[in-house]
Amino acid sequence: MENENIFQTDSGLKIDLGCGTAKKTNFIGVDVNHYPGVDYVADLEEGLGFISDNSVDEYFSSHFLEHVQNLEGLLKEIHRTIKPNGKIEIIVPHFSNPYYYSDYTHKRFFGLYTFDYFSSKKQKLKRNVPFYNCMFEFEVLERKLIFKSSFNLFLNLFRKHVFQRIFNSTTYMQELYENLFSRLIPCSEIRFVLKPVKNN
Repeated sequence: MENENIFQTDSGLKIDLGCGTAKKTNFIGVDVNHYPGVDYVADLEEGLGFISDNSVDEYFSSHFLEHVQNLEGLLKEIHRTIKPNGKIEIIVPHFSNPYYYSDYTHKRFFGLYTFDYFSSKKQKLKRNVPFYNCMFEFEVLERKLIFKSSFNLFLNLFRKHVFQRIFNSTTYMQELYENLFSRLIPCSEIRFVLKPVKNN
């Protein structure tokens, strides 16, 4: 399990960060706990020192980054290790998710603009946010609000096929949702796709 050779591959290195018990298919699972399916045990708060620069083709992370205390530090490590044309897919709870607050291990909120603070590229959003970090940056390729309900099947289908479709129809509608409707219609999670911006 603690074998660094699993990160040395020519077939395309794909890593699921904080995979828990639900590792993504065909990905190497990294987690702090020895769950079944975890391929490499590591405290990701300490970085990705076990992974070489520019060696990862794709990162995936689902409901993990909200548990990270040093988000900026981990993103810097992801940037260091991802290939220039690599893909980063991130799924996190949206700040309006009522269950977010119940989990005491959650350290931070996420909204539409969260990863724009790590990008100097002007986005298609109405509101521009400052770019604080000049050490590394990403470009936000996609963002999607995801609506679910754990109460019943009908409400779940309604949220998915009505709210999700309406509020993801344009970036304007996404921003309108966060500005006016997020308190009335909680959003379960938000999905981002990023790519690194590297100056070679």
